[in-house]
Amino acid sequence: MTTHKATGTRNRWQGGRLPRAQVDLRIRRLLDIALEEFVLHGFGGTSLDRLVERSGVSKTTIYRRFGNKEGLFATLIDQSVESIRQGLWSLALDPANPLGTIERFVAIYTEVAVCRPLGRTLLEIAIAEKRSFPHLSETLLANAYEGLRPISDYFARLMDDGVMLRGDPQEAAFELQGLITHGFRVMVDDLAFLQRPGRNAEIARRFLKGWS
Repeated sequence: MTTHKATGTRNRWQGGRLPRAQVDLRIRRLLDIALEEFVLHGFGGTSLDRLVERSGVSKTTIYRRFGNKEGLFATLIDQSVESIRQGLWSLALDPANPLGTIERFVAIYTEVAVCRPLGRTLLEIAIAEKRSFPHLSETLLANAYEGLRPISDYFARLMDDGVMLRGDPQEAAFELQGLITHGFRVMVDDLAFLQRPGRNAEIARRFLKGWS
């Protein structure tokens, strides 16, 4: 009879041969662990070997599903952007009520893009790693353009209607985003300042005044 020695190494999932629900569960766990590792060790300090050890998902499966460590990070970005997109793209863009529309946009953007921890955490990592891994921030910026596209298209319509001054609608969208976050402040301050009563309407009025 052959005796098998225990190695102490957990069984690693090589991909496939599992019910779809269990596969999805393992991938979600891998992504959760990857985010934890990125937060603790930065992008450069995160090891695929450590992800394999913690998640039980093999390196072969990680390469097949995500390509590499950057693919894992990009997938986390996609998750964050998708939740933002669902919130922002569901907003009714009323050309007859620009003030009310922009106020609602400010409220939704504050909630889904700034206050949710996933997107804010990824932004902090990309900024911290910008010198060594500039492609991380470039990926985030490209996704930001996509997330802001509905409101920039709306601004283009307001410009055509003479409600807003002529200019680059995309730049206008980023100016509004800057008013919402107060730039550096959102990275270091208590986020309660974003939710004070009347702030959404105040930002909408300030923005329209500057573009009228």
